[in-house]
Amino acid sequence: MYDHILVPTDGSNPATAAVEEGIELARQNDAAIHALYVVEPIPLGQFSAGPGPASSEWGDVVEEQRNEGDAATSDVADRASEYDLEVVEAIEHGKPHVQIIEYANEHDIDAIVMGTHGRSGANRLVLGSVTENVVRKSEVPVLTVRE
Repeated sequence: MYDHILVPTDGSNPATAAVEEGIELARQNDAAIHALYVVEPIPLGQFSAGPGPASSEWGDVVEEQRNEGDAATSDVADRASEYDLEVVEAIEHGKPHVQIIEYANEHDIDAIVMGTHGRSGANRLVLGSVTENVVRKSEVPVLTVRE
């Protein structure tokens, strides 16, 4: 039924709960897991565009985000390897819900498993906006998992 399951992750506790659920779904279907981390753009007003310390700060922030992404997707791969599941790790840049939907469409994803709230979710009054947008716009089933 499911051959490719997308598990977007930001390394947060809700995402980790979704990873476990995604791995279980993959085990039941002998499916591949796609671990996706999206590096969200930083508002340009936070850093000056010219040479000097501000531009090196920009590079540091982007590098830190990529490192977080590597750690988050590697964690999914490590957990899935315990069950001999095929894992595809990916890091994309852009608005998270847009990148998740595009990734799902481009990689023939059969289901998306994600947490109801991510890192910024505790500060929101409603269901995490990334999850909400994915649920509304996805052409494939989306399983949401509470922490």
